[in-house]
Amino acid sequence: MNDKHLTNEEKLDLIYEMTLENHEVLKSIRRQQYFANAVRVLYWLVILGALGGAYYYIRPIVSMLSENGGKIEETLNQFNQLKNQLPEAKLLNQLLQGIQK
Repeated sequence: MNDKHLTNEEKLDLIYEMTLENHEVLKSIRRQQYFANAVRVLYWLVILGALGGAYYYIRPIVSMLSENGGKIEETLNQFNQLKNQLPEAKLLNQLLQGIQK
């Protein structure tokens, strides 16, 4: 249709139809935004929940290591003393230094 030959009422009807179509498109976009925001919130809740769950399962191990830190250090010192008493101490030191690098 040629827009030049339309009456004002026909033009107004076309504008009204385009406005309704535009409104439907905007409602669809808004619905998609709500859904995307809900998924984003759910994503972060899962991430934070996983971190909290990991902390819940790791906390006993960390507390045990912190409580027994002195015992672990004492055991390592005893190992180092035993290692230095061996005749092959130089060879063992070289081997351990090679592993640490």
